[in-house]
Amino acid sequence: SDTRTLAFEAGRKWGARVNAISAGPLASRAAHAIGDIEKMIDYCRRSSPIPEAITAAEVGNVAAFLCSSLAAGITGAIVHVDKGYHAMGVGPDLGGPTCR
Repeated sequence: SDTRTLAFEAGRKWGARVNAISAGPLASRAAHAIGDIEKMIDYCRRSSPIPEAITAAEVGNVAAFLCSSLAAGITGAIVHVDKGYHAMGVGPDLGGPTCR
């Protein structure tokens, strides 16, 4: 809801567009410091319609698109960059990622 609220306020006040990117788990240096990122990536890979890990370039490409004039009519949106994982339910044979 923050994205939509900011889109409305920034759009009315300054004519600015506000969007957000919801990226799936990404094997970045920061994520490796948290730990268990490989388990999360593997789980999402097995559960997603496109069974491969996302890359930083894919997330960057979406950011570049949203900042470009090609996305001039888009505001208040959340774009999922996760190979379709956000649209899937938990498969009975996969189980969810474990929490400690």
